[in-house]
Amino acid sequence: MEQNPKQNYAKTGYLHTDFKLFYLTDCNKKEFDFHYHDFYKVLIFLNGNVSYSVEGKYFDLQPDDVLLVSAGEIHRPVIHSNTPYERIVVYLSRNFFEKYKEDDFDLFYCFQEAKAAGSSLIRVVEAVRPRFAALSRELSLSCQDRDFAGPLYRRIKFLEYLILLNRSLLNRDTACIRATGFNETILNIMNYINEHINEDLDIETIAEHFYLTRYYIMHLFKAETDITIGKYITEKRLFTARKLIRNGSSVTDACYQSGFRNYSAFYRAYKNKYGESPRGNS
Repeated sequence: MEQNPKQNYAKTGYLHTDFKLFYLTDCNKKEFDFHYHDFYKVLIFLNGNVSYSVEGKYFDLQPDDVLLVSAGEIHRPVIHSNTPYERIVVYLSRNFFEKYKEDDFDLFYCFQEAKAAGSSLIRVVEAVRPRFAALSRELSLSCQDRDFAGPLYRRIKFLEYLILLNRSLLNRDTACIRATGFNETILNIMNYINEHINEDLDIETIAEHFYLTRYYIMHLFKAETDITIGKYITEKRLFTARKLIRNGSSVTDACYQSGFRNYSAFYRAYKNKYGESPRGNS
């Protein structure tokens, strides 16, 4: 499951292959903590009374909506009632998209389009909704399939869904939906942090850049995200370092390129977060 009650910003879920698909239902209203993954996530919303927070933006979900969460993005669902929260969740590595990429198409297009629109949510129009709903049902049933080549069948059905999603975006049969709620100041602060993650970042520097007081920024960030700004910076730096190491950087280079200035502190934080030393990924 996605919940980890011990940490506010937990890295949750594990992906040891390039593809993993779940059908999940929660029947009781419960709280999910903010968390992130080091892979990509597709959530096909089937039922419930749910909003989703992704990097400071809030989206109200409707049946057949598709939520796209990129690697490293802080997110969580907010469940508003005891209506069963039903969804299909798919974990995807970047290699998954590279495996099926061709010169004339890229299944990663949906993520690129959503990001360009400043959104994480794709909504289908009524005319094509039956096709999406039918494929969603097949995906749900495929999770229980124990027949010959069941895992391959699930992958094929999801590829079919992903092709339909990208085609619909290109044909304007689906649309990237604007967030229903956000705090512009918080979004600007998050963008600033992510754009300057390898630099010296502290509350005073950020406050000075935005002409706000240190106390105001700390209070606002905590109130809007349920996380301290210092914790957010650390988590983003750890994610950046992990990505750099996996892409071939040395541990030392990854430490300093992700904004850490003390190797010992970086080593301890990394091991505490991921349960292994950074050298274990190099």
